[in-house]
Parts: sequence; structure tokens; C-alpha cells
Amino acid sequence: MLTSPSIDDLLEGVIVALQAEVMPAVSNEKAMATVAMMQAVLQQVRATLPKFDAFIVDEHNSMTKTLRDTAAVLGTASGPEAERIRGRARALGSRADIPAPPDMTAAAAAHKALGDALVATMVDLDVLQRAGNEAADRALQVVRAHWGPRYARDVQTMLVGAGMIGRG
Repeated sequence: MLTSPSIDDLLEGVIVALQAEVMPAVSNEKAMATVAMMQAVLQQVRATLPKFDAFIVDEHNSMTKTLRDTAAVLGTASGPEAERIRGRARALGSRADIPAPPDMTAAAAAHKALGDALVATMVDLDVLQRAGNEAADRALQVVRAHWGPRYARDVQTMLVGAGMIGRG
């Protein structure tokens, strides 16, 4: 019979096959743990896959706003770091929001560029903070307000079973 299994069906099939066909043939404890970790990673992919496109769109649109807001909070702060932050806000923060459903190739490339820009912004904010710039403290809170929910969502999406295998 011909079927059209979904990506989730295929991943589930691999997880089941690892359990039913591979695990019984494995006697080495390290190899058993490796197979279990492979299953956990596949389960994480299954949990993330249906939400991935929406996450990319949401994060893209949030990152452009975060870059703009960070530059605005810095105000007239001076120095090369502040100028780089404002430059990133002009160059990348001015991008239009991506509608859903996106062109995933373009969205993924934009997401990567924006993520790199936020990481570089945090480095520059660190330098400004160490120099005593109080606006940098407030600007860092803008960036943290973006990262925090992303980390929480990733943990909620990717948690498998009772947690990490191999911890005890």
C-alpha cells in the first residue's frame, strides 16, 4: 500500500526502530546511552518542527524591534560601540516585518543576520556599561527582554520526558 507519511511520522518511525531493532542488539552501556540520546534529539526535532516557521517569523520581527528599541534607549550615548549599535538598528532594525508564511530561505538568512547583530550589540553594550554609561544598562534590559522569552520557549519546546538523559 502506498502512503504519504508526514515528517513527524518518519521521525517517529526512526525512534521506534531504534528502540525495537537497535537497542536490543546493543550491550555496551555507552552505546545504549548514545542510542537513547539519538532518540531524545529526534523527539526534540519532532516537538520543534511544527512550530519552527512561526518561531522564525516571530523572532525576526522581535529582533528588528529590539535593535530599534535598544538604539533608542541609548539615545545620544557616544563612542564607537554606541555608533555600531545605532548602525545595526538603521541597517537591520529597519527591515519590514516578515508575514506568515514566510519564504523560509530568506527568513532563515534574515534570522541569522539579526541574531548575529543582537550578539554583537550585547558585546558593545558590555563595553559601554564598563565605561559607566547608564543608558547602556537600560539598553541591555531591552535586549534581555527579547532573549528571555526565546530561551524559555526553546526549553518548553525541546524538553523531552523528565529532562536530560544521563543526568542523575
